[in-house]
Amino acid sequence: MPLLLIVSGMPASGKSTLGARLAHALNMPFVTKDEYKALLLARMPDLTRDVSGPLSFDVMWHVAGVTLAAGVDTVLESHFYHGVSEAHILKLAQAHGARVAQVFCHAPLTVLQSRHDGRVASGRRPGIDLPMDYATLPDHCCWTPLDLGGAPCLTVDTTGEDALPGVLAWLAALPCGVE
Repeated sequence: MPLLLIVSGMPASGKSTLGARLAHALNMPFVTKDEYKALLLARMPDLTRDVSGPLSFDVMWHVAGVTLAAGVDTVLESHFYHGVSEAHILKLAQAHGARVAQVFCHAPLTVLQSRHDGRVASGRRPGIDLPMDYATLPDHCCWTPLDLGGAPCLTVDTTGEDALPGVLAWLAALPCGVE
């Protein structure tokens, strides 16, 4: 029974950094929406946000389904949306007989805004890191962990010490843990 490890949180909460490190440490595929969105925008720079976002989510769901169908534990990372993403995740897990666990990354609002503003200023990810005011973002953004039907969830403050050892220990302690 493969593990679908969800790494959730707001943009700039440290979820991509932690998710990539977790995937590497656990020798799991790292399936992340922003990588697919970057590929789409590199080949089709005129895609609007209304098209590139949903399309990159569709690609992400598909790739995660392929890895889970092969019985492979998978790290799935994005800024998921409450009320929308949970159904996709639970359907994916059910379709492939996967266990679900979630690592929720968070940081104070001022830190999120500062990190995001730095990304926008860098210009490294055009079409992905767009200016926004975190204080005005709606509740359906991933301000809190997703409701994944009682799946184990660990909340991680990404402003403190390295979270990786603690997350790895938490995963190993889960029933049918991951090592």
